Amino acid sequence: MHARSVIKKLHYMLTAVLLLLVGGYTAYYYFSNTLPQDVFVSKQKLSDSVWLYATKYNEGNATVSDIYRFYLEKDIGNKDVIDALKERAPFLETNTNVITATAYGNTVNIKMTGKIYNFTNSDLFYADGIAVMPVINIIANGTRD
Repeated sequence: MHARSVIKKLHYMLTAVLLLLVGGYTAYYYFSNTLPQDVFVSKQKLSDSVWLYATKYNEGNATVSDIYRFYLEKDIGNKDVIDALKERAPFLETNTNVITATAYGNTVNIKMTGKIYNFTNSDLFYADGIAVMPVINIIANGTRD
């Protein structure tokens, strides 16, 4: 009889620990994958099918540097750009919004000076049902802080 109550208590403790682990993982996943609070900064036409959009992280303070995110997308028009870009990943994240961008067809050329936090040299989006996959070339001059 005594062994049965010990097993029962161990079962309850194991169940509680597993519930805490699952709850902790769920909370971590939710908070680590929430979208950043960005504000729209600029929009620039690069070619007939490629537009460059820039957003800025809006929740920074004195200890958080500015973070600018750059997206390549079709012309979104006058609707809310932030909502349209929520499903997209930026191809470039930097500490500056001063970049020079040009395009020829689906080749995008970027020149900038500053820190790069994240960069990928290709992107994919759909314009009028057609897949557009621009190739991105970057010339970046770093800064010393």
